Amino acid sequence: MKSAFSFFPGWPLSPDAIFWAGLALLAAGLCGELCYRAWRLPRISGYAVIGLVAGAAGFGVIDTTSATAARPLMDVALGLLLFELGSRLDLRWMGRNPWLILSSIAESTLTFVLILPVLLFLHVPLIVALVVAAIAMATSPAMVIQLKTELRAEGQVTQRLMSLTALNSMYAVVIEKLVSSWIHQEAYGNVFATILQPLYLLIGSLILAFVLARTCIFFYRRMNMQDEHSFVALFGLVLLAIAVAHLFKLSTILSLLVAGIIVKNLEARPQLWPQHFGTAGWLLTVILFVLTLTSFEWKDIAIGGLAALGLIVARLVGKLVGVLAFAKPSGLNWKQGVALGLSLSPMSALAYLLVDDTYSLYPTFDPALRAITMCAIVVLQIVGPWLVYRSLAWVGERRE
Repeated sequence: MKSAFSFFPGWPLSPDAIFWAGLALLAAGLCGELCYRAWRLPRISGYAVIGLVAGAAGFGVIDTTSATAARPLMDVALGLLLFELGSRLDLRWMGRNPWLILSSIAESTLTFVLILPVLLFLHVPLIVALVVAAIAMATSPAMVIQLKTELRAEGQVTQRLMSLTALNSMYAVVIEKLVSSWIHQEAYGNVFATILQPLYLLIGSLILAFVLARTCIFFYRRMNMQDEHSFVALFGLVLLAIAVAHLFKLSTILSLLVAGIIVKNLEARPQLWPQHFGTAGWLLTVILFVLTLTSFEWKDIAIGGLAALGLIVARLVGKLVGVLAFAKPSGLNWKQGVALGLSLSPMSALAYLLVDDTYSLYPTFDPALRAITMCAIVVLQIVGPWLVYRSLAWVGERRE
C-alpha cells in the first residue's frame, strides 16, 4: 500500500528519457549556435559534438537501447530528406549534359576502387572492406540538404552537389545490398536465398517507390500541396511508405530516394514541400545528427581507427579526382571542380543506417564494420560541414 505522502517524488530523483532528450536538444541548439557565432562553423558540427557527448563516448545518457528505440525516428527523418533530395534530381538536365552522369559514375567508382585496396593493405577482411567501400560511396544527403538551407547556397556547384549526392547515395545502397549477399551466403549457406535476398529487397523497394511516387503525383494534381492542411496528407503518405518498407523488410533509403526522383521527373512542377515544413524538418535533422554519433565508442578507435583514416583519405581523393576528370567538359572550371569534389566529403546518417541494417540481419558479423564506419563518420560529420561551408564560400555560392 502506498504512503499518504507518495505524491512527493521519490529520492534520489530519476529523470526519464524525455528529460535527457530535451537536455540533449537544448545542448545541441546552444552548441550549434556557439560554433556558428564564435568560429563561423556550420551549426551541424555542434550537433555532432553533442551526439558524441550524450552517447557512449561521453556521459552515456543516450545508451544503445535508447538509440535502438529511436531508429524509427531516424528512418522518418532521413526518409523525408531523401524524398526531398530525390525530388531535386532533374534527369532531363542530366540528359542534356551527359558529362554529369559520367562525373557521378567516376567519383563513386574511384571512391570504391581506392578505398578497397587501402583497407586490404591495412589487414581489413575482404568482405568487410567490400561493404565499407560500398557504403563510403555515399555523400550524406541530410548534411548536404541542411547545409544548403543554412547557407542559402545557390549556383552550379550547389546544384551539382545535390544531384551527385542523390546518385551516389543510390549507388551505395544498391552495391551494399549486392555485396551483403556474400554475408548471407556465409551465414546460411543457401545459394537460392543468397540470390533471392538482394533481388527481393531491390525490386520490392523500387515497386514501393513507384507506388509512392504515383500516389504523390495523384495528390499533387488534385490538391493544393502548398496548403498546410493538404500537406498533412502528403506527410502521412510518406510515413505510411516508411511503415510499409519496415513491414516488408525493404530499404526505406532506396524507396524514398527513388520515389522523389520519379516525382521530380514525371511532374512538371513537383513543389511538394511547403515553406512551413522547414522548422519541423530542421528539428528532425538535429535529432538525426545527434543520434547518429551516440553509438560511437572509444574502443572503435582501437578496432578501426587506422582503417578509418585510410578510408577518409582515399575517399577524399577518389571524389576529388572523379569530379575533376569531367569538370571542364561538364561546364565547370577547375576551381568549381575542386569545390564540388571537397563538398562531396560529408558522411553521416545514411552510412550509419546501412551499417545498422547489416547488423540487424547478421548480428554476429565482424565488429570491424561498425568500428571503421563509426570512426569515419565521427571525423566527417564534424569536419565535412566545414569543408562544404568553405568550398561554397570559395566559389561565391553561399548566400548568408
